[in-house]
Amino acid sequence: MNNKNLNGKTSARRERDREFLACYTQALQLAIAQRVPNAQQLAVCWTIHNGSPHYHVSYERAYKVVRRLLADGTEPPIRESLQLEMWREIARRVAALTAGTRVSVAKALEFVLEYGRASRFFVTERYARETLVPRARRERMDDLRRQHHARLTYMA
Repeated sequence: MNNKNLNGKTSARRERDREFLACYTQALQLAIAQRVPNAQQLAVCWTIHNGSPHYHVSYERAYKVVRRLLADGTEPPIRESLQLEMWREIARRVAALTAGTRVSVAKALEFVLEYGRASRFFVTERYARETLVPRARRERMDDLRRQHHARLTYMA
C-alpha cells in the first residue's frame, strides 16, 4: 500500500463519495417512485447541484490554501475548475466570518469545515455517472443478496 492510499485526500474522497451516494440513492428512489423519465440522470444532476455536502478536505490542507487565498489572492496550482471553485467558496466563507471580528482565520476555518455546508458536490457529472452510480448499483445488489440470504436462513 503506498502513501497515496493513506493520506487525508483519499479518505476525504471516500467520505465525499459516501455522502454523495446517500443523497443520490434518496433522489433516485423518489424519481423512480414518481416515474420520472431518465430517473438516474436526473438523480445525478439533482444530487450534484442540490445536495448540501460537507467540505471533505483536511484542515491542514485547507489552512494552507485559504491563508494563501486570503493573504495575497494566490490560488493553488489546481487544474480542475471545480476544485478551485470549492477552495474559493471556503475562502469566501472564512473571510465573511473574520471580517470586522476578532475571529481568527484558523477558528473560522475550523467552523466552516465542521459546520458549513458546501453549495454543491464538487464532482463532475461524468465522475458521478461512471464511478459513483455503478458503485451504488453494486451496493444495492449486495444489500438485496444479503436480505435474500437472511430470508432463506430464517426460513430454514
